[in-house]
Amino acid sequence: MELDLDHDREADLELDAGAALAAERDRATAHAADYARMSDVDEFVARTLDYVAGKVTSDEYRAYRLTRGVYGQRQDNVFMMRVKIPGGMLKADQARALAEVVEQAPEKVGHITTRENLQIHHFALNDVESWMRKLAAVGLTMREACGNAVRNVTQDPLAGLAPDEAFDTTPYLDAIVRFFLRNPRAAGLPRKFKIALSTSRADRAYAAIHDVGLIAVRGPDGAPAFKFLCGGGLASMPRSGLCLHEAWPARDILTPMLAVIDFFQVHGNRKVRSKARIKHVLRKMGDATFTATYHEFLAKVQQDPPPALDDIAPTWSVATPWTYTPPDDDIAQRSGLAEWARTSVQETRLPGLVFVTVRLDDGGSVTAANLRDLAELSETFGDGIVRATPQQNAVLRPIPVARLADLYRELKARGLGKAGAGTTTDITSCPGGATCNLALTLSRNLAAEFVTLLAARTDRDLTIKISGCHNSCGQHHIGTIGFYGALKRIGGRPAPHYRVMVGGGVDASGATFGDDLGLVPSKRVAEAVQRLLAHADAQRGPDETTGAWLRRTDKLALRPVIADLLEFDDGAAQESDFWDIGATQPFLGETREGECAA
Repeated sequence: MELDLDHDREADLELDAGAALAAERDRATAHAADYARMSDVDEFVARTLDYVAGKVTSDEYRAYRLTRGVYGQRQDNVFMMRVKIPGGMLKADQARALAEVVEQAPEKVGHITTRENLQIHHFALNDVESWMRKLAAVGLTMREACGNAVRNVTQDPLAGLAPDEAFDTTPYLDAIVRFFLRNPRAAGLPRKFKIALSTSRADRAYAAIHDVGLIAVRGPDGAPAFKFLCGGGLASMPRSGLCLHEAWPARDILTPMLAVIDFFQVHGNRKVRSKARIKHVLRKMGDATFTATYHEFLAKVQQDPPPALDDIAPTWSVATPWTYTPPDDDIAQRSGLAEWARTSVQETRLPGLVFVTVRLDDGGSVTAANLRDLAELSETFGDGIVRATPQQNAVLRPIPVARLADLYRELKARGLGKAGAGTTTDITSCPGGATCNLALTLSRNLAAEFVTLLAARTDRDLTIKISGCHNSCGQHHIGTIGFYGALKRIGGRPAPHYRVMVGGGVDASGATFGDDLGLVPSKRVAEAVQRLLAHADAQRGPDETTGAWLRRTDKLALRPVIADLLEFDDGAAQESDFWDIGATQPFLGETREGECAA
Protein backbone atom coordinates (compact mmCIF):
# COMPACT_ATOMS: atom_id res chain seq x y z
CA MET A 1 0.00 0.00 0.00
CA GLU A 2 1.12 3.52 -0.69
CA LEU A 3 0.54 6.92 0.81
CA ASP A 4 0.32 9.81 -1.58
CA LEU A 5 2.83 11.85 0.45
CA ASP A 6 6.32 13.19 0.19
CA HIS A 7 8.62 10.14 0.22
CA ASP A 8 11.11 11.84 2.58
CA ARG A 9 8.49 11.93 5.33
CA GLU A 10 7.70 8.23 5.38
CA ALA A 11 10.08 7.29 8.22
CA ASP A 12 8.80 10.08 10.43
CA LEU A 13 5.27 9.23 9.39
CA GLU A 14 5.54 5.70 10.74
CA LEU A 15 6.63 7.06 14.13
CA ASP A 16 3.87 9.69 14.11
CA ALA A 17 1.24 7.04 13.34
CA GLY A 18 2.43 4.83 16.21
CA ALA A 19 2.34 7.70 18.69
CA ALA A 20 -1.09 8.76 17.50
CA LEU A 21 -2.43 5.23 17.86
CA ALA A 22 -1.13 5.04 21.43
CA ALA A 23 -2.72 8.39 22.24
CA GLU A 24 -6.03 7.30 20.77
CA ARG A 25 -5.98 4.13 22.88
CA ASP A 26 -5.38 6.22 26.01
CA ARG A 27 -8.19 8.60 25.11
CA ALA A 28 -10.56 5.74 24.40
CA THR A 29 -9.73 4.08 27.71
CA ALA A 30 -10.40 7.34 29.55
CA HIS A 31 -13.85 7.44 27.98
CA ALA A 32 -15.25 4.59 30.05
CA ALA A 33 -19.03 4.39 29.92
CA ASP A 34 -19.22 3.28 33.57
CA TYR A 35 -22.58 4.89 34.16
CA ALA A 36 -24.55 1.69 34.69
CA ARG A 37 -25.81 0.81 38.18
CA MET A 38 -26.67 -2.60 39.59
CA SER A 39 -29.32 -0.84 41.71
CA ASP A 40 -31.25 -0.17 38.48
CA VAL A 41 -31.51 -3.93 38.00
CA ASP A 42 -32.63 -4.44 41.59
CA GLU A 43 -35.35 -1.87 41.06
CA PHE A 44 -36.47 -3.55 37.83
CA VAL A 45 -36.78 -6.90 39.61
CA ALA A 46 -38.76 -5.38 42.48
CA ARG A 47 -41.15 -3.59 40.15
CA THR A 48 -41.62 -6.73 38.06
CA LEU A 49 -42.47 -8.75 41.17
CA ASP A 50 -44.99 -6.08 42.15
CA TYR A 51 -46.56 -6.39 38.72
CA VAL A 52 -46.75 -10.19 38.98
CA ALA A 53 -48.34 -9.82 42.44
CA GLY A 54 -50.97 -7.43 41.07
CA LYS A 55 -49.64 -4.42 42.99
CA VAL A 56 -48.90 -2.55 39.74
CA THR A 57 -51.32 -2.28 36.83
CA SER A 58 -50.44 -3.52 33.37
CA ASP A 59 -50.31 0.03 31.98
CA GLU A 60 -48.14 1.27 34.85
CA TYR A 61 -45.74 -1.63 34.46
CA ARG A 62 -45.53 -1.21 30.70
CA ALA A 63 -44.62 2.47 31.06
CA TYR A 64 -41.96 1.54 33.61
CA ARG A 65 -40.66 -1.44 31.64
CA LEU A 66 -40.12 0.69 28.55
CA THR A 67 -37.93 3.16 30.43
CA ARG A 68 -35.77 0.16 31.29
CA GLY A 69 -35.31 -0.83 27.66
CA VAL A 70 -37.68 -3.83 27.63
CA TYR A 71 -40.05 -3.55 24.70
CA GLY A 72 -42.97 -5.76 23.73
CA GLN A 73 -42.81 -7.53 20.37
CA ARG A 74 -45.40 -8.64 17.85
CA GLN A 75 -45.14 -12.12 19.35
CA ASP A 76 -46.83 -12.76 22.71
CA ASN A 77 -44.81 -13.21 25.91
CA VAL A 78 -41.43 -12.33 24.41
CA PHE A 79 -39.58 -9.05 24.52
CA MET A 80 -36.90 -7.04 22.83
CA MET A 81 -33.97 -5.73 24.91
CA ARG A 82 -32.57 -2.42 23.72
CA VAL A 83 -29.08 -1.71 25.02
CA LYS A 84 -27.90 1.90 24.95
CA ILE A 85 -24.48 2.51 23.45
CA PRO A 86 -23.70 6.24 23.96
CA GLY A 87 -22.12 7.65 20.85
CA GLY A 88 -22.14 4.12 19.42
CA MET A 89 -18.89 3.47 21.33
CA LEU A 90 -18.67 -0.12 22.50
CA LYS A 91 -15.56 -1.16 24.41
CA ALA A 92 -14.16 -4.60 23.71
CA ASP A 93 -15.26 -6.07 27.05
CA GLN A 94 -18.74 -4.67 26.50
CA ALA A 95 -18.93 -6.24 23.05
CA ARG A 96 -17.98 -9.58 24.58
CA ALA A 97 -20.68 -9.23 27.25
CA LEU A 98 -23.24 -8.45 24.57
CA ALA A 99 -22.04 -11.53 22.69
CA GLU A 100 -23.04 -13.65 25.69
CA VAL A 101 -26.53 -12.16 25.63
CA VAL A 102 -26.91 -12.61 21.88
CA GLU A 103 -25.75 -16.20 22.24
CA GLN A 104 -28.68 -16.91 24.58
CA ALA A 105 -31.31 -15.26 22.38
CA PRO A 106 -33.48 -17.68 20.35
CA GLU A 107 -32.44 -16.05 17.05
CA LYS A 108 -28.77 -15.90 18.10
CA VAL A 109 -28.50 -12.43 16.55
CA GLY A 110 -28.62 -8.78 17.56
CA HIS A 111 -29.26 -5.71 15.44
CA ILE A 112 -27.42 -2.38 15.39
CA THR A 113 -30.04 0.34 15.01
CA THR A 114 -29.93 3.66 13.20
CA ARG A 115 -29.48 5.27 16.62
CA GLU A 116 -26.40 3.22 17.50
CA ASN A 117 -28.14 0.93 20.00
CA LEU A 118 -28.09 -2.85 19.98
CA GLN A 119 -31.45 -4.64 19.99
CA ILE A 120 -31.86 -8.30 20.88
CA HIS A 121 -35.21 -10.00 20.33
CA HIS A 122 -37.37 -12.86 21.62
CA PHE A 123 -36.39 -12.83 25.29
CA ALA A 124 -38.77 -14.07 27.96
CA LEU A 125 -39.29 -11.57 30.77
CA ASN A 126 -37.73 -13.99 33.26
CA ASP A 127 -34.46 -13.89 31.34
CA VAL A 128 -34.02 -10.13 31.39
CA GLU A 129 -32.68 -9.72 34.93
CA SER A 130 -29.62 -11.92 34.48
CA TRP A 131 -28.64 -10.16 31.27
CA MET A 132 -29.20 -6.72 32.75
CA ARG A 133 -26.72 -7.68 35.47
CA LYS A 134 -24.24 -9.06 32.96
CA LEU A 135 -24.37 -5.80 31.01
CA ALA A 136 -24.26 -3.54 34.07
CA ALA A 137 -21.08 -5.28 35.19
CA VAL A 138 -19.30 -3.93 32.10
CA GLY A 139 -20.86 -0.46 32.20
CA LEU A 140 -23.84 -0.94 29.88
CA THR A 141 -27.39 0.05 30.74
CA MET A 142 -30.84 -0.25 29.22
CA ARG A 143 -32.23 2.52 31.39
CA GLU A 144 -34.19 5.07 29.32
CA ALA A 145 -33.47 3.19 26.10
CA CYS A 146 -37.22 3.25 25.36
CA GLY A 147 -40.20 5.15 26.71
CA ASN A 148 -40.86 8.85 27.18
CA ALA A 149 -37.30 9.73 28.06
CA VAL A 150 -34.05 11.11 26.71
CA ARG A 151 -32.98 8.17 24.58
CA ASN A 152 -29.49 7.06 23.58
CA VAL A 153 -27.33 10.07 22.65
CA THR A 154 -25.69 9.42 19.30
CA GLN A 155 -22.58 10.80 17.64
CA ASP A 156 -20.63 10.90 14.41
CA PRO A 157 -18.56 7.66 14.43
CA LEU A 158 -15.60 9.61 13.04
CA ALA A 159 -15.55 12.07 15.97
CA GLY A 160 -12.07 12.78 17.27
CA LEU A 161 -10.25 11.82 14.09
CA ALA A 162 -12.38 13.27 11.27
CA PRO A 163 -10.34 15.45 8.87
CA ASP A 164 -13.13 18.04 8.69
CA GLU A 165 -14.13 18.24 12.36
CA ALA A 166 -14.15 21.49 14.32
CA PHE A 167 -13.18 19.71 17.54
CA ASP A 168 -13.70 16.35 19.24
CA THR A 169 -17.30 16.22 20.48
CA THR A 170 -16.80 13.04 22.53
CA PRO A 171 -16.22 14.66 25.97
CA TYR A 172 -19.35 16.77 25.49
CA LEU A 173 -21.33 13.69 24.48
CA ASP A 174 -20.21 12.00 27.68
CA ALA A 175 -21.27 14.98 29.80
CA ILE A 176 -24.69 15.18 28.12
CA VAL A 177 -25.29 11.44 28.56
CA ARG A 178 -24.48 11.54 32.24
CA PHE A 179 -26.41 14.75 32.90
CA PHE A 180 -29.71 13.45 31.53
CA LEU A 181 -29.50 9.83 32.66
CA ARG A 182 -31.77 9.40 35.72
CA ASN A 183 -32.36 13.18 35.77
CA PRO A 184 -35.79 13.72 37.38
CA ARG A 185 -36.21 16.95 35.45
CA ALA A 186 -36.17 14.93 32.22
CA ALA A 187 -38.41 12.14 33.51
CA GLY A 188 -41.98 11.59 32.33
CA LEU A 189 -41.61 13.54 29.09
CA PRO A 190 -44.61 13.89 26.75
CA ARG A 191 -42.80 11.60 24.30
CA LYS A 192 -39.35 10.25 23.49
CA PHE A 193 -36.48 12.72 23.04
CA LYS A 194 -33.49 12.11 20.78
CA ILE A 195 -30.14 13.92 20.74
CA ALA A 196 -27.28 13.66 18.22
CA LEU A 197 -23.86 15.31 17.94
CA SER A 198 -22.05 15.85 14.65
CA THR A 199 -18.41 16.75 14.65
CA SER A 200 -18.61 18.87 11.49
CA ARG A 201 -21.14 20.60 9.24
CA ALA A 202 -21.22 17.48 7.07
CA ASP A 203 -23.63 16.21 9.76
CA ARG A 204 -22.73 12.52 9.63
CA ALA A 205 -24.79 11.93 12.81
CA TYR A 206 -27.93 13.37 11.18
CA ALA A 207 -28.33 16.09 13.83
CA ALA A 208 -30.88 17.79 11.56
CA ILE A 209 -33.50 15.07 12.17
CA HIS A 210 -33.27 14.98 15.97
CA ASP A 211 -35.22 16.65 18.76
CA VAL A 212 -31.97 18.40 19.60
CA GLY A 213 -29.09 18.27 17.14
CA LEU A 214 -25.65 19.68 17.90
CA ILE A 215 -23.12 20.43 15.17
CA ALA A 216 -19.58 21.34 16.20
CA VAL A 217 -18.41 24.79 15.08
CA ARG A 218 -15.96 27.43 16.26
CA GLY A 219 -17.52 30.30 18.18
CA PRO A 220 -16.83 33.99 17.45
CA ASP A 221 -13.97 33.81 19.97
CA GLY A 222 -12.58 30.66 18.36
CA ALA A 223 -13.65 28.47 21.27
CA PRO A 224 -15.65 25.22 20.83
CA ALA A 225 -19.31 25.87 20.14
CA PHE A 226 -22.36 24.09 18.78
CA LYS A 227 -24.86 25.00 16.14
CA PHE A 228 -28.01 24.20 18.10
CA LEU A 229 -30.92 22.65 16.19
CA CYS A 230 -34.29 21.78 17.68
CA GLY A 231 -37.49 20.11 16.49
CA GLY A 232 -36.17 17.83 13.76
CA GLY A 233 -37.75 14.46 13.13
CA LEU A 234 -39.11 11.95 10.64
CA ALA A 235 -42.27 9.74 10.77
CA SER A 236 -45.54 11.09 9.38
CA MET A 237 -44.56 14.78 9.48
CA PRO A 238 -40.85 15.08 8.82
CA ARG A 239 -39.01 18.33 9.24
CA SER A 240 -35.45 19.58 9.55
CA GLY A 241 -34.43 21.05 12.88
CA LEU A 242 -34.83 24.77 13.51
CA CYS A 243 -31.58 26.59 14.30
CA LEU A 244 -31.94 28.28 17.69
CA HIS A 245 -28.25 29.21 18.04
CA GLU A 246 -25.58 29.41 15.35
CA ALA A 247 -22.74 29.00 17.85
CA TRP A 248 -23.63 28.33 21.47
CA PRO A 249 -20.51 27.92 23.68
CA ALA A 250 -19.78 24.24 24.18
CA ARG A 251 -18.81 24.73 27.83
CA ASP A 252 -22.41 25.79 28.58
CA ILE A 253 -24.20 23.36 26.27
CA LEU A 254 -26.28 21.82 29.09
CA THR A 255 -28.08 25.15 29.60
CA PRO A 256 -29.98 25.39 26.28
CA MET A 257 -30.58 21.65 26.33
CA LEU A 258 -32.23 21.84 29.73
CA ALA A 259 -34.29 24.83 28.54
CA VAL A 260 -35.63 22.72 25.66
CA ILE A 261 -36.51 19.89 28.06
CA ASP A 262 -38.38 22.31 30.35
CA PHE A 263 -40.15 23.80 27.31
CA PHE A 264 -41.15 20.33 26.12
CA GLN A 265 -42.44 19.31 29.55
CA VAL A 266 -44.83 22.27 29.55
CA HIS A 267 -45.91 22.47 25.91
CA GLY A 268 -45.66 18.88 24.66
CA ASN A 269 -48.96 17.19 23.77
CA ARG A 270 -49.75 14.61 26.48
CA LYS A 271 -53.14 13.66 25.05
CA VAL A 272 -52.43 12.67 21.44
CA ARG A 273 -49.43 10.35 21.20
CA SER A 274 -49.03 10.84 17.46
CA LYS A 275 -48.57 14.58 18.00
CA ALA A 276 -46.45 14.49 21.12
CA ARG A 277 -42.92 15.03 19.77
CA ILE A 278 -41.37 18.46 20.11
CA LYS A 279 -41.45 18.86 16.31
CA HIS A 280 -45.24 19.04 16.63
CA VAL A 281 -44.92 21.87 19.15
CA LEU A 282 -42.73 23.65 16.60
CA ARG A 283 -45.20 22.98 13.80
CA LYS A 284 -48.14 24.24 15.86
CA MET A 285 -46.42 27.38 17.14
CA GLY A 286 -44.45 28.28 14.03
CA ASP A 287 -40.77 29.16 13.98
CA ALA A 288 -41.07 32.68 15.43
CA THR A 289 -43.34 31.87 18.37
CA PHE A 290 -41.45 28.67 19.12
CA THR A 291 -38.16 30.58 19.20
CA ALA A 292 -39.55 33.32 21.42
CA THR A 293 -41.06 30.79 23.84
CA TYR A 294 -37.84 28.83 23.95
CA HIS A 295 -35.93 31.98 24.91
CA GLU A 296 -38.32 32.51 27.82
CA PHE A 297 -37.43 29.08 29.16
CA LEU A 298 -33.74 29.69 28.43
CA ALA A 299 -33.82 32.88 30.52
CA LYS A 300 -35.29 30.94 33.45
CA VAL A 301 -32.66 28.21 33.24
CA GLN A 302 -29.89 30.82 33.08
CA GLN A 303 -30.99 32.10 36.48
CA ASP A 304 -29.99 28.73 37.96
CA PRO A 305 -27.95 27.02 35.25
CA PRO A 306 -26.58 23.48 35.18
CA PRO A 307 -22.82 23.16 35.69
CA ALA A 308 -20.50 24.48 33.04
CA LEU A 309 -18.20 21.92 31.43
CA ASP A 310 -15.01 23.75 32.33
CA ASP A 311 -13.16 20.52 33.06
CA ILE A 312 -13.22 19.57 29.37
CA ALA A 313 -10.01 20.55 27.63
CA PRO A 314 -10.81 21.11 23.95
CA THR A 315 -9.14 18.72 21.55
CA TRP A 316 -8.38 20.91 18.58
CA SER A 317 -8.43 18.92 15.41
CA VAL A 318 -5.40 19.82 13.36
CA ALA A 319 -5.56 17.93 10.09
CA THR A 320 -2.54 17.14 7.94
CA PRO A 321 -3.79 16.75 4.36
CA TRP A 322 -2.93 13.39 2.94
CA THR A 323 -4.42 10.77 0.66
CA TYR A 324 -4.78 7.07 1.19
CA THR A 325 -4.17 5.17 -2.05
CA PRO A 326 -5.84 1.73 -2.13
CA PRO A 327 -3.74 -1.13 -3.51
CA ASP A 328 -4.46 -2.03 -7.12
CA ASP A 329 -1.98 -4.79 -7.94
CA ASP A 330 -2.98 -8.21 -9.25
CA ILE A 331 -2.80 -9.87 -5.84
CA ALA A 332 -5.00 -7.17 -4.28
CA GLN A 333 -7.49 -7.48 -7.11
CA ARG A 334 -7.72 -11.27 -6.91
CA SER A 335 -7.99 -11.38 -3.13
CA GLY A 336 -10.72 -8.76 -2.98
CA LEU A 337 -8.49 -6.39 -1.00
CA ALA A 338 -8.59 -3.72 -3.70
CA GLU A 339 -12.39 -3.43 -3.82
CA TRP A 340 -12.72 -3.66 -0.04
CA ALA A 341 -10.13 -0.97 0.56
CA ARG A 342 -11.74 1.33 -2.02
CA THR A 343 -15.12 1.24 -0.27
CA SER A 344 -14.31 0.52 3.38
CA VAL A 345 -11.26 2.68 4.13
CA GLN A 346 -11.05 6.44 4.56
CA GLU A 347 -8.45 8.83 5.91
CA THR A 348 -8.39 10.14 9.46
CA ARG A 349 -6.92 13.57 10.09
CA LEU A 350 -3.65 11.90 11.05
CA PRO A 351 -1.39 10.69 8.21
CA GLY A 352 -0.93 6.95 8.17
CA LEU A 353 -4.09 6.16 10.16
CA VAL A 354 -7.47 5.29 8.67
CA PHE A 355 -11.05 4.43 9.51
CA VAL A 356 -12.30 0.99 8.46
CA THR A 357 -16.03 0.45 8.07
CA VAL A 358 -17.21 -3.11 8.58
CA ARG A 359 -20.34 -3.65 6.53
CA LEU A 360 -23.17 -5.40 8.37
CA ASP A 361 -26.15 -6.38 6.22
CA ASP A 362 -29.65 -7.53 7.20
CA GLY A 363 -30.52 -4.46 9.23
CA GLY A 364 -27.23 -4.32 11.12
CA SER A 365 -27.28 -7.97 12.14
CA VAL A 366 -24.48 -9.25 14.38
CA THR A 367 -23.99 -12.71 15.83
CA ALA A 368 -22.15 -13.50 19.06
CA ALA A 369 -19.14 -14.52 16.96
CA ASN A 370 -19.28 -11.22 15.06
CA LEU A 371 -19.24 -9.24 18.32
CA ARG A 372 -16.33 -11.22 19.71
CA ASP A 373 -14.41 -10.91 16.47
CA LEU A 374 -14.98 -7.15 16.29
CA ALA A 375 -13.85 -6.81 19.90
CA GLU A 376 -10.67 -8.78 19.25
CA LEU A 377 -9.85 -6.94 16.02
CA SER A 378 -10.47 -3.54 17.63
CA GLU A 379 -7.89 -4.42 20.28
CA THR A 380 -5.40 -5.98 17.87
CA PHE A 381 -5.49 -3.29 15.21
CA GLY A 382 -7.15 -0.20 16.74
CA ASP A 383 -8.11 1.54 19.97
CA GLY A 384 -10.16 -1.25 21.56
CA ILE A 385 -13.53 0.33 20.76
CA VAL A 386 -16.08 -0.79 18.18
CA ARG A 387 -18.20 2.10 16.95
CA ALA A 388 -21.75 1.55 15.72
CA THR A 389 -22.92 3.88 12.95
CA PRO A 390 -26.29 5.39 11.94
CA GLN A 391 -25.99 3.28 8.78
CA GLN A 392 -26.03 0.10 10.94
CA ASN A 393 -22.38 -0.73 10.35
CA ALA A 394 -19.32 -0.83 12.62
CA VAL A 395 -16.17 1.29 12.44
CA LEU A 396 -12.72 0.20 13.60
CA ARG A 397 -10.18 2.98 14.20
CA PRO A 398 -7.49 4.21 14.04
CA ILE A 399 -5.95 1.54 11.84
CA PRO A 400 -2.33 1.96 10.65
CA VAL A 401 -2.19 1.79 6.87
CA ALA A 402 0.69 -0.69 7.12
CA ARG A 403 -1.66 -3.18 8.84
CA LEU A 404 -4.66 -2.91 6.53
CA ALA A 405 -3.88 -6.02 4.51
CA ASP A 406 -3.59 -8.06 7.70
CA LEU A 407 -6.87 -6.65 9.01
CA TYR A 408 -8.63 -7.45 5.75
CA ARG A 409 -7.42 -11.05 5.87
CA GLU A 410 -8.74 -11.39 9.42
CA LEU A 411 -12.09 -9.81 8.56
CA LYS A 412 -12.51 -11.96 5.47
CA ALA A 413 -11.70 -15.14 7.38
CA ARG A 414 -14.39 -14.26 9.92
CA GLY A 415 -17.06 -13.38 7.36
CA LEU A 416 -16.79 -9.63 7.99
CA GLY A 417 -14.75 -8.58 4.96
CA LYS A 418 -17.58 -7.70 2.60
CA ALA A 419 -16.85 -4.74 0.33
CA GLY A 420 -19.34 -2.02 -0.53
CA ALA A 421 -19.66 -0.11 2.74
CA GLY A 422 -21.27 3.23 1.97
CA THR A 423 -22.41 2.18 -1.50
CA THR A 424 -25.96 1.69 -2.78
CA THR A 425 -26.07 -1.94 -1.64
CA ASP A 426 -25.21 -0.96 1.94
CA ILE A 427 -28.89 -0.65 2.83
CA THR A 428 -30.49 0.69 6.01
CA SER A 429 -33.50 -1.24 7.28
CA CYS A 430 -35.59 -1.57 10.43
CA PRO A 431 -36.66 -5.06 11.69
CA GLY A 432 -40.12 -4.61 10.16
CA GLY A 433 -42.94 -7.08 10.66
CA ALA A 434 -40.60 -9.82 11.81
CA THR A 435 -40.83 -8.44 15.37
CA CYS A 436 -42.40 -4.96 15.42
CA ASN A 437 -46.03 -4.44 16.42
CA LEU A 438 -46.41 -1.39 14.20
CA ALA A 439 -44.79 -2.69 11.02
CA LEU A 440 -46.77 -3.93 8.04
CA THR A 441 -44.03 -5.40 5.85
CA LEU A 442 -40.91 -7.53 6.18
CA SER A 443 -38.50 -4.70 5.45
CA ARG A 444 -35.27 -6.66 6.00
CA ASN A 445 -36.33 -9.15 3.33
CA LEU A 446 -36.67 -6.32 0.81
CA ALA A 447 -33.23 -5.06 1.81
CA ALA A 448 -31.74 -8.51 1.20
CA GLU A 449 -33.35 -8.61 -2.23
CA PHE A 450 -31.77 -5.25 -3.10
CA VAL A 451 -28.33 -6.41 -1.94
CA THR A 452 -28.43 -9.11 -4.62
CA LEU A 453 -30.23 -7.09 -7.26
CA LEU A 454 -27.91 -4.06 -7.09
CA ALA A 455 -24.64 -5.86 -6.37
CA ALA A 456 -22.94 -4.37 -9.44
CA ARG A 457 -23.61 -0.76 -8.43
CA THR A 458 -20.77 1.17 -6.82
CA ASP A 459 -22.49 4.55 -6.27
CA ARG A 460 -21.13 6.39 -3.22
CA ASP A 461 -23.93 8.95 -2.86
CA LEU A 462 -27.05 6.91 -3.59
CA THR A 463 -28.60 5.48 -0.45
CA ILE A 464 -31.56 3.13 -0.04
CA LYS A 465 -33.41 3.16 3.29
CA ILE A 466 -36.38 0.97 4.21
CA SER A 467 -38.97 1.04 7.00
CA GLY A 468 -41.74 -1.45 7.68
CA CYS A 469 -44.23 1.36 8.33
CA HIS A 470 -44.49 5.15 8.15
CA ASN A 471 -42.68 5.70 11.49
CA SER A 472 -39.32 5.82 9.69
CA CYS A 473 -37.19 3.70 12.01
CA GLY A 474 -35.32 2.81 8.82
CA GLN A 475 -35.08 6.55 8.02
CA HIS A 476 -36.74 6.17 4.61
CA HIS A 477 -37.38 9.91 4.38
CA ILE A 478 -33.66 10.69 4.02
CA GLY A 479 -32.77 7.96 1.56
CA THR A 480 -31.97 8.91 -2.02
CA ILE A 481 -34.59 6.25 -2.57
CA GLY A 482 -36.71 5.34 0.44
CA PHE A 483 -39.51 2.88 1.08
CA TYR A 484 -41.99 2.31 3.84
CA GLY A 485 -44.46 -0.52 4.26
CA ALA A 486 -48.16 0.04 3.66
CA LEU A 487 -51.39 -1.83 3.03
CA LYS A 488 -53.55 -1.47 -0.05
CA ARG A 489 -56.58 -3.56 -0.90
CA ILE A 490 -56.84 -5.05 -4.36
CA GLY A 491 -60.27 -6.43 -5.09
CA GLY A 492 -61.00 -6.23 -1.38
CA ARG A 493 -57.98 -8.33 -0.44
CA PRO A 494 -55.06 -6.86 1.58
CA ALA A 495 -51.83 -6.68 -0.38
CA PRO A 496 -48.37 -5.63 0.92
CA HIS A 497 -47.10 -2.42 -0.64
CA TYR A 498 -44.26 0.03 -0.25
CA ARG A 499 -44.55 3.76 -0.67
CA VAL A 500 -41.71 4.95 -2.88
CA MET A 501 -39.90 8.17 -1.98
CA VAL A 502 -37.10 9.79 -3.97
CA GLY A 503 -34.65 12.60 -3.27
CA GLY A 504 -33.95 12.60 0.48
CA GLY A 505 -30.68 13.26 2.27
CA VAL A 506 -28.85 15.15 5.02
CA ASP A 507 -25.98 17.55 4.39
CA ALA A 508 -24.59 20.85 5.62
CA SER A 509 -27.79 22.66 4.64
CA GLY A 510 -30.00 20.37 6.74
CA ALA A 511 -32.38 17.52 5.98
CA THR A 512 -34.22 17.08 2.67
CA PHE A 513 -37.08 14.59 2.51
CA GLY A 514 -37.93 12.36 -0.40
CA ASP A 515 -40.95 13.09 -2.58
CA ASP A 516 -43.73 10.51 -2.68
CA LEU A 517 -44.08 8.66 -6.00
CA GLY A 518 -46.90 6.37 -4.86
CA LEU A 519 -47.56 2.80 -3.71
CA VAL A 520 -45.98 -0.24 -5.37
CA PRO A 521 -46.75 -3.88 -4.45
CA SER A 522 -43.84 -5.32 -2.49
CA LYS A 523 -43.10 -7.99 -5.11
CA ARG A 524 -42.81 -5.26 -7.79
CA VAL A 525 -40.58 -2.87 -5.85
CA ALA A 526 -37.41 -4.40 -7.32
CA GLU A 527 -38.70 -3.66 -10.83
CA ALA A 528 -39.54 -0.10 -9.78
CA VAL A 529 -36.00 0.49 -8.48
CA GLN A 530 -34.38 -0.95 -11.58
CA ARG A 531 -36.44 1.34 -13.78
CA LEU A 532 -35.76 4.44 -11.70
CA LEU A 533 -32.02 3.81 -11.65
CA ALA A 534 -31.86 3.01 -15.37
CA HIS A 535 -33.78 6.21 -16.14
CA ALA A 536 -31.51 8.29 -13.89
CA ASP A 537 -28.38 6.70 -15.39
CA ALA A 538 -29.58 7.68 -18.85
CA GLN A 539 -30.62 11.23 -17.92
CA ARG A 540 -27.80 12.45 -15.69
CA GLY A 541 -25.08 14.69 -17.01
CA PRO A 542 -21.60 13.38 -17.89
CA ASP A 543 -20.10 14.83 -14.71
CA GLU A 544 -23.09 14.10 -12.50
CA THR A 545 -23.76 11.10 -10.27
CA THR A 546 -26.99 9.15 -10.41
CA GLY A 547 -27.70 10.08 -6.80
CA ALA A 548 -27.23 13.80 -7.47
CA TRP A 549 -29.58 13.64 -10.45
CA LEU A 550 -32.28 11.87 -8.43
CA ARG A 551 -32.05 14.49 -5.71
CA ARG A 552 -32.34 17.46 -8.06
CA THR A 553 -34.81 16.24 -10.67
CA ASP A 554 -38.54 16.96 -10.77
CA LYS A 555 -39.95 13.96 -8.95
CA LEU A 556 -43.34 14.19 -10.65
CA ALA A 557 -41.57 13.51 -13.93
CA LEU A 558 -40.47 10.16 -12.50
CA ARG A 559 -43.97 8.82 -11.97
CA PRO A 560 -44.46 7.77 -15.59
CA VAL A 561 -41.34 5.60 -15.30
CA ILE A 562 -43.18 3.31 -12.84
CA ALA A 563 -46.80 4.25 -13.63
CA ASP A 564 -47.93 0.74 -14.59
CA LEU A 565 -46.57 -0.60 -11.30
CA LEU A 566 -48.54 2.00 -9.36
CA GLU A 567 -51.87 1.68 -11.12
CA PHE A 568 -53.34 -1.74 -11.64
CA ASP A 569 -56.57 -3.40 -10.52
CA ASP A 570 -57.50 -6.86 -9.30
CA GLY A 571 -57.69 -8.09 -12.87
CA ALA A 572 -53.95 -7.45 -13.32
CA ALA A 573 -52.96 -8.72 -9.88
CA GLN A 574 -51.17 -12.02 -9.50
CA GLU A 575 -51.26 -14.27 -6.45
CA SER A 576 -47.68 -13.24 -5.63
CA ASP A 577 -48.91 -9.66 -5.13
CA PHE A 578 -50.70 -10.82 -1.98
CA TRP A 579 -47.58 -12.30 -0.41
CA ASP A 580 -44.82 -10.22 1.15
CA ILE A 581 -41.21 -10.92 0.21
CA GLY A 582 -39.98 -13.99 2.05
CA ALA A 583 -43.34 -14.53 3.78
CA THR A 584 -44.58 -17.99 4.68
CA GLN A 585 -48.27 -17.09 4.45
CA PRO A 586 -50.45 -14.60 2.55
CA PHE A 587 -50.36 -11.00 3.72
CA LEU A 588 -52.88 -10.12 6.42
CA GLY A 589 -51.84 -6.54 7.09
CA GLU A 590 -52.32 -6.91 10.82
CA THR A 591 -50.69 -4.55 13.28
CA ARG A 592 -50.80 -4.43 17.06
CA GLU A 593 -50.59 -1.61 19.55
CA GLY A 594 -47.09 -0.22 19.46
CA GLU A 595 -45.22 0.58 22.65
CA CYS A 596 -42.58 2.87 21.23
CA ALA A 597 -40.68 3.53 18.04
CA ALA A 598 -36.91 2.96 17.67
